[in-house]
Amino acid sequence: MLRLALFAALLLAPLPAWACDQIAAAARVVEGPRFKLVVLADPMPIPLNTPFALDIRLCEARLAELSRLARVDAWMPAHRHGMNYAPTVTKLDWGHYRAEGLLLHMPGEWEVVFDFAGADGEQRLAFRFNAE
Repeated sequence: MLRLALFAALLLAPLPAWACDQIAAAARVVEGPRFKLVVLADPMPIPLNTPFALDIRLCEARLAELSRLARVDAWMPAHRHGMNYAPTVTKLDWGHYRAEGLLLHMPGEWEVVFDFAGADGEQRLAFRFNAE
């Protein structure tokens, strides 16, 4: 019984801060009300007119509240349009995803959007940057 209680406590504990802090030095950190994301572009910096991928890690999240990453997208708020391609999202491990097939087809301000869905509700996190 004690082993089960310890195992449950570990599952509900946040991901250790060092796990994300080591990655965050070269990545973008996106904070939400329940957790934060550490996002690393491949290649870096994010290119224009060239496909790229995003390595996405959830940090400081409790398993009981954790949703799955359902969708990654990018759009240009000023132009009110998105990309011409739909990226694919693959779960690599607990709290670790890879989105591939993103392509920014014009320069300007873009917003990358991360949609989460699950039993604990939906959440959207995003960050903006200028593509040149």
